[in-house]
Amino acid sequence: MKRASFFGFVAPSVALMGLLLALPLVLTLWLSMRHCAPVMELATVQQSGPFGTHAVTTQRARVDAAGRVLQECRFAGLAYYRSVLGLEAAPADRAADRTTERAPNEFFGALGFTLLYVAVTTPFVLVGGLALALAMNHVTARLRGAFIAASLLPFIITPVVGALAIKWLFRDNGLVPHLLSGVGVQVFWMAQAWSAQLLVILYGIWHVLPFAFIVFYAGLQGVPQDSLEAATLDGATRWQKLRYVTLPHLAPLVVFVTLIHLMDAYRVFEPVLVLTQGAFTTSVQYLTYHVLLQEDNPHKASAAAVLTVLGVALLLVPLLRRTWREQRQGA
Repeated sequence: MKRASFFGFVAPSVALMGLLLALPLVLTLWLSMRHCAPVMELATVQQSGPFGTHAVTTQRARVDAAGRVLQECRFAGLAYYRSVLGLEAAPADRAADRTTERAPNEFFGALGFTLLYVAVTTPFVLVGGLALALAMNHVTARLRGAFIAASLLPFIITPVVGALAIKWLFRDNGLVPHLLSGVGVQVFWMAQAWSAQLLVILYGIWHVLPFAFIVFYAGLQGVPQDSLEAATLDGATRWQKLRYVTLPHLAPLVVFVTLIHLMDAYRVFEPVLVLTQGAFTTSVQYLTYHVLLQEDNPHKASAAAVLTVLGVALLLVPLLRRTWREQRQGA
């Protein structure tokens, strides 16, 4: 392929990725290193009271001719990053002579649960998806379509709706506590940290497992049948055929599913918002949401968002390096 033809093919995709991915990331990085505050001025106003009218000097934000508040912006460097990490107060908090509302170790608490969520859900998604695909591969063709459709339902449901379904099942007057109370077990799932975190993790496995299943099931259709038949003639057991024939064929798909799940799991947000509202557990993505809406600080929220992107990149580096080495060796 000629170079001009190659660039003609890839240019639209590169331009779209730059517009939708690179540009927002650059703007977020730029916003995280700035600090903007309203321009204040002293004004004398007339106040009326029971003893007459008198002049009072007060401080207020300066506005322009259109009535918009004027702001003064300056370069803040890494101040907001240090604030997110709990190393120092944010510039806005220092200017207002107050401390942040979040605890100094809030980011590391959110990071700890996020990494726990990633570490627990990833093996369950990979092993469970592969087991489900292997089982589905032995189902009769007549029932296979119905089983596949039923298995994909958790992945088709939007995350918020799925989290709400889990919440309604496990709330104090829900179905699961009612059934457990019948055998003498009483657990307040929404009122304890360990149970709330367990629900978030269970939701993550339940929601993503169908994605891994359908990818592995599609990969199983391409396993060389002659290799399986040769292994059978050589006396290989079912486990040996799985280990030495099927799994090597599915290895690229395992890497693909792991990459996609790591990116999604590190940005876990909907189940934390719906199930706990950050009361007993929080995540890195939820922390960004809290800073933006509750603290009304877009600069600090931008710093938290950039740290989230860096965390995703660090998780993906080992897999990407391995994939790169395999591609070079294959070339």
